[in-house]
Amino acid sequence: MVDRRTFLRGVGIAAGVTVGMGTASGEETAERARGRLSKRGHSLLSDPPGGYGEVAVRTDGRYAVMGSFYGTGGSFLVDLSDPANPTEVHRLESESTTRNPDVTFGARDGIYYRTQEPNEEGGAGGVEIVDYGFDAGSPTEPVVAGRIDRPQGVHNVEAHPAEPVLYVVNGQDGGEVGLTVYDTADPTAPEQVASAVDGPGNHDITFDAERDLIHSAFIDGDFVGWIGHDVSDPTNPEEVGRFSYAGRPGHDSLDTVGFGSCHYARADPERDLLYLGDETAQGVPGGKHVLDIGYGEGSLSEPRHLSFARAPNAQLQESDDALYDWTTHNHDIVHTGDASLLVDGSYHEGVVVFDVTDPTDMTPGHQYLTVDDAPDAQGAAWLGSAPMVWNAEYDSANDVIVAADMNTGIYTFDVSAERQPVHSIEESVDLNGDGDLQKREFQRAMSYWVREETVPNTGPAGNNEAIDAATARELMAWYRRS
Repeated sequence: MVDRRTFLRGVGIAAGVTVGMGTASGEETAERARGRLSKRGHSLLSDPPGGYGEVAVRTDGRYAVMGSFYGTGGSFLVDLSDPANPTEVHRLESESTTRNPDVTFGARDGIYYRTQEPNEEGGAGGVEIVDYGFDAGSPTEPVVAGRIDRPQGVHNVEAHPAEPVLYVVNGQDGGEVGLTVYDTADPTAPEQVASAVDGPGNHDITFDAERDLIHSAFIDGDFVGWIGHDVSDPTNPEEVGRFSYAGRPGHDSLDTVGFGSCHYARADPERDLLYLGDETAQGVPGGKHVLDIGYGEGSLSEPRHLSFARAPNAQLQESDDALYDWTTHNHDIVHTGDASLLVDGSYHEGVVVFDVTDPTDMTPGHQYLTVDDAPDAQGAAWLGSAPMVWNAEYDSANDVIVAADMNTGIYTFDVSAERQPVHSIEESVDLNGDGDLQKREFQRAMSYWVREETVPNTGPAGNNEAIDAATARELMAWYRRS
């Protein structure tokens, strides 16, 4: 009998590498989930060390902008005029003492915002307002026109789509205010004009143009859960509802619904539904919740919980390090044909489609492992190898999903209402589909076996298959022949 750990060392897979998937969760079902991804384009961009962050798409689909994490990465403007060939237009570097994890376009052409969080004592914290064509800057020669000073740092922001207004998580006094509002009409001199929610813990915000709402995800503190604010008057947020995690079961088991670390909230653009994402770095991974805010018996003031799902291969995150292996992250909603889909940047799961056509039965399905050009990527090495997808955003102008992998850069995908593909193990591990098992493909396949993880896209609705000893021997023989 082959010893799994000895074999892992023998094929050159480091014990600490983070690849593969895990024990599937969710109700067993023979029906394949709706939603199928097809890669349209990819680029590593200029690929500085340290890893990428959020990607945001301009409403007309012409440009995307990406943030970064460690190093001097800064922000990256990407031309999406041909979604099959995303092309870097500029890289605006930052200091190594500061990261720029979140980015968003302003309402006016030629403006985007990038957050600043200090990587070490003395690093800058706040928000920079980048002019890439509004006044003195251009797409190829951007300038920082102004900034908001927040010494403790800003993780996430959201811009109003029609007004020069910026919404910022937490306050300038030690993070004791959950949401602050800035007038950026003069980008050289932004001015705070309002605040809302006493207490820290607001992790991320999204703008809901269909309802003129800001959705906030409070991840910790005295309140954990969702809070919604009416911003029909853009500089005067008024609370309209909240959904508290207090008194609900935590993330205690892979087999049960859990609540905790509310990390992201985004509404459905066509149905009165709200989708929350929980992020946990260790232990039982977080997943996605569906809330009824008017779809059925729920409302903004009294949301009702409808369903929950984890990523398709979720398993316990047992590392002593916070690696976020199986938790979900930032998502968007796509309606295509007669299907409603949530598309998530699910970290090491890659880009994952959840079928939410029936919101009472959210189901994980097709996934794409964002490992293109992974051997060449400098990336976010401390988090392990690709996939490591930060977020997925729907570009309605080009009808594509745009996703950011922290290691391997920007991707574009077509997404359809077709049922998810279900492959054999052999088809799934042959990532490039050439009929040979290359070294990287073989190592990934063996890591699934050694770590007792399931193989992506080998079963319906996240009920994927595992590699047994006999299959492992067949894969070894295939690799030798290749």
